[in-house]
Amino acid sequence: MVSIIHGGNAGDLIYSLPAMRAASRLRNEKVHLYLQVDVPAQYNFNHPMGKVQMNLKMAQMLVPLLMSTDFIGKCTITDEAVKTDYNFNLFRKFHNYTGHISQWYFHIYSELTCNLAEPIHFDVWQLGNHQIILNRTARYHNPTFDYSILRRYQDKIKFVGLPDEYRIISAKLPDISHIEVKDFAELCGIIKGCELFVGNQSMAYAIAEVMKHPRVVEICPTAHNVIPTGDNGYGAWTIINLTQILKSKYEQN
Repeated sequence: MVSIIHGGNAGDLIYSLPAMRAASRLRNEKVHLYLQVDVPAQYNFNHPMGKVQMNLKMAQMLVPLLMSTDFIGKCTITDEAVKTDYNFNLFRKFHNYTGHISQWYFHIYSELTCNLAEPIHFDVWQLGNHQIILNRTARYHNPTFDYSILRRYQDKIKFVGLPDEYRIISAKLPDISHIEVKDFAELCGIIKGCELFVGNQSMAYAIAEVMKHPRVVEICPTAHNVIPTGDNGYGAWTIINLTQILKSKYEQN
C-alpha cells in the first residue's frame, strides 16, 4: 500500500481525498492512511478540537467514511509522526489560506495534480429524503448572512451539526429540527439523501463538495479557500445569493 499521513482538521483531510486517490492510481495500490491525532493547533476562539487539529474521537468518526472509498485500504490512528510515502501535513507550510484547499496538496506533490471536478464516491447508504440539509459551524462566517431570511423555507430544512451550533441557528430559524449523527459515514448518507446541502466552509460542506452533491457554500470573505468545483456547486457571497438559489429551486411557477 502507498502510505500517507494527515493530522490536520477534518475538513482539510476531506479536501485531500482527490490527491489521495491520485496517489493510489499513480502507484496502482490502495492507500494506508495514518490519521495523526493531537497535533497542536492555535485557534482564536473556542474550537471544538480544543488545542489540537484532530482528536481521537474525530479520527474515530472519520474512519468509517474514509474506509467507504474505493482507494483507501487501511486507516491507522496514531499520535506519532509516522514516516510515510506522502506527508500531507506539509501543506500547512505552503498555503496562505487562499485558493482551493484541495489544490494545496498539489503544491507539495505535483505528481498528484488531478481533476477536482471528478466526484469522490463514498459507499454509504442514502439516509432520509430531506429537501434541504443545513450546517453552520462557529468558524468561517460571512458577516452579511442573516439566516432568519430563510424562515419561509423552515419546513424544508433540517440541521446537522453540534448542539451548540443548532442552538445558535435555531435562534434565527426556530422551527427547524436537528439531526444528530454517530459518525461521518452517517452524515454523508444524510447529505446524499437531501436535495440540496447548504453550509459554511465546514467539514460537512467538504463532504458535499467532494461528492459533487447539489450544494451551496456561504463564502467567508476573509478566508476564501473553499471554491465549488464541478457540477451542482454554488458559492454565495451574500444571503441574497442564497435566497435566489432557493427561490429558483422551490418557488418556480
